[in-house]
Amino acid sequence: MTATLTVSLKAIADNYTLLKKKAAPAECAVVVKADAYGLGLEPVARTLWKAGARFFYVALLEEAMALRGILPGAKIAVLNGLDSANKKEKEYYQLISVMNHRGNLHGILHIDTGMNRLGFTLEEAEKLPGGLASGWVMSHLACADMPEHPLNDEQYRRFNQVRKLFPAAQASLANSSGIFLKKCFHFDQVRPGCALYGINPTPAKKNPMQPVVTLTAPILQNRRIEQNGTVGYGAVTKVKKGMRLATIGLGYADGLLRSIENNGEVMIAGKPAAILGRISMDLIVADISHLPEQEYKEVELMGKKILVDQVAQAAGTIGYEVLTRLGSRLKRVYL
Repeated sequence: MTATLTVSLKAIADNYTLLKKKAAPAECAVVVKADAYGLGLEPVARTLWKAGARFFYVALLEEAMALRGILPGAKIAVLNGLDSANKKEKEYYQLISVMNHRGNLHGILHIDTGMNRLGFTLEEAEKLPGGLASGWVMSHLACADMPEHPLNDEQYRRFNQVRKLFPAAQASLANSSGIFLKKCFHFDQVRPGCALYGINPTPAKKNPMQPVVTLTAPILQNRRIEQNGTVGYGAVTKVKKGMRLATIGLGYADGLLRSIENNGEVMIAGKPAAILGRISMDLIVADISHLPEQEYKEVELMGKKILVDQVAQAAGTIGYEVLTRLGSRLKRVYL
């Protein structure tokens, strides 16, 4: 018995349509790096293409090569850049390099406007010949999920400085959360990633996106505690005589973060049940003492009642990490 990850391709398509409408008239490109955020590059890319997406971003050359085999007609840009050693692949697979420094092949010019991660500084950009940005100039927002953060407006100001240096270039700044900032942040192209997959791009507000994933796992054993004791490795969590527990067939080898110990919950028969003790490689335990006494067969760890962002909050992380960690052992079903 294995855990099952169900991916709603319809929800991904509907999320894309919502984002495209929100960003119009700007082009709505899509980010499908890291195996489409762990959900499967091929089915997700085909779904987005059918929904109207034509410009795709990945992080690595290998991802771009795989995507070209799936979508022969797509525009594919490599965010981490391509250098001279990749020239043949760039030409053969018809790829676009994101130019983060002088060592990268000519392509989309990436300017660092405040994240201090990848890209040319403003000072470096001023020394570049105008022809380098004949096509596109891009940057990346650091705090778009916090609309009131002053860095958003500062990055917008710096990005406009760059655009004056390369007036013929089209411009791209907004990520998923950036689409929900002021309209002026959209420029010529937006690049949503996480929002396509159901993660909330507006954390301070209700999630405008549809949930995409459902994660279920089998209950391997229903048991009653016969005497006071502890549960799980390290004996960190106490259990009392008379409690009833469900042992579930899923663990950190399937992508469930260990940091969720004693701080998460699952849904059993439509009711929440607290996770007890440490997360094991293949197993977790939930408290079912409050549920009617019967043999339970399955739990839902993520879905419409426990959203990916709630799982992330319980684990002390973000939805991106939750999705991209989902393990290869999971049975995958696409709707």
